[in-house]
Amino acid sequence: MKIALVLPPISLEERYGKAIAKVGGTLPPLGLLSLGTILKRASHQVIILDGSRTDFPSMLRIIFEEKPKIIGISVMTFTWPKVKEMIAMLKDKFPETFIVIGGVHATISKKKCLQESAQLDALVYGEGEYTLLELVNYIENGGDLNKIKGLIFRDNSFIVENPSRNVIENVDELSFPDRSLVNILDYVPAFSQYKKLPVTNIFTTRGCPYQCIFCIPDVLGKRIRYRSPEAVIEEIKYLKVEYGIKDIAFWDDTLTLNRKRLLEIIKLLKKNKLDILWSAQARANLVDKELLKEMASAGCWKIHYGLESMLQKNLDMLRKGTTVEQNFNAVKWTKEAKMEVEASFIFGIPRETFEDGLKTIKLVKKLDIDYARFFPLTPYGDLAEKLNDYGKLVCDDLSKFQGMEIVFVPYTMTKMELEKLITIAYTQFYFRPKYILKRVRKLTNIRNLRYTLSGVSAIYMIKTKGISKV
Repeated sequence: MKIALVLPPISLEERYGKAIAKVGGTLPPLGLLSLGTILKRASHQVIILDGSRTDFPSMLRIIFEEKPKIIGISVMTFTWPKVKEMIAMLKDKFPETFIVIGGVHATISKKKCLQESAQLDALVYGEGEYTLLELVNYIENGGDLNKIKGLIFRDNSFIVENPSRNVIENVDELSFPDRSLVNILDYVPAFSQYKKLPVTNIFTTRGCPYQCIFCIPDVLGKRIRYRSPEAVIEEIKYLKVEYGIKDIAFWDDTLTLNRKRLLEIIKLLKKNKLDILWSAQARANLVDKELLKEMASAGCWKIHYGLESMLQKNLDMLRKGTTVEQNFNAVKWTKEAKMEVEASFIFGIPRETFEDGLKTIKLVKKLDIDYARFFPLTPYGDLAEKLNDYGKLVCDDLSKFQGMEIVFVPYTMTKMELEKLITIAYTQFYFRPKYILKRVRKLTNIRNLRYTLSGVSAIYMIKTKGISKV
């Protein structure tokens, strides 16, 4: 059976705003590729339609030509308004096609999605690989929909929610994503995300054990599950041999979560003489000098830290589980290991004042960070459930819930103050003479110069127009 797996068409400007889109980029949709790999392994035909590279008219043309029996759409909260429109248009043009959605928003909202989209046939929640496979087999061969765990579907005028599916314990059984479903060499991420081309991304874990109040509920479970170091190395070997990949972006939320496992991966990278650059995401409380030196010695050139704030009361409010001292140490030790540091910060934290925000900005400038990103707090998770305890929504348009626009303001500051904080943070961080001099010293080629000029233009747009208008 032929299945089309779709990532909704969202432009970089819609995702990041006009300013940040200037320095944005994309990487392959690993979630869809994992689903497609399972379906291909079961002898189904799979088409991947990636909305970061294909507009909706082109998708319609491909669907008309390929005539898939099933269309599966991955949905984030900020894409749901557009996806609802897509579903209506797809059903109008292809009424016999079965349409199913999955992803973060589907897992959060469940039945509500089918209530809001009359043309939607079914929804997969939680980990989708085996639920989708069983659904495809049902549509092809018949059976009992009620027995498919992790599925919500229509039964005449009723919406039926089946029991949830257990998480996949042995994630190695999924094998790694079949990149032949897309042209991975067409993907280029933001300049700060790679050193060499071609570059691509991989996941080595599933789940997140942390309880940050603002975070999207983890659709893959709170218990972390690891791919074996050997499986990770085999995937990297495959990417090098098949596609000539020179740079890997580890997309795990926290690659350093299991120190022993990461050291084993590093050992195998060296043993196999893979000679590849890579970057990772980590938590400030889960790195140390020795580990960072080992990472750098095996090709790691950059670590991204979600530091969030430089005030302890804010970190405690977010249930981040880190300290300001750990933030300082993580950055210091990473730079001592000769790696770059990217860090993200949040403003609009419950009980944070405008003056608190200014204190964070002052301390951020004391960190030796190469790239800083500043975001307004977007309420997901526990914060969304207890919203009225901490602040108020100033926007209920879900398309704005992409993390870049102000949709929530705590009772302790105004929307204007929050917008001003983000503008001040970007301009004071990036327009410092010391930082500018550091960037100038790194202008070793035309690509660096082009990116730097785009970055200057982006920050200037934020400075002159404000984050909400770009």
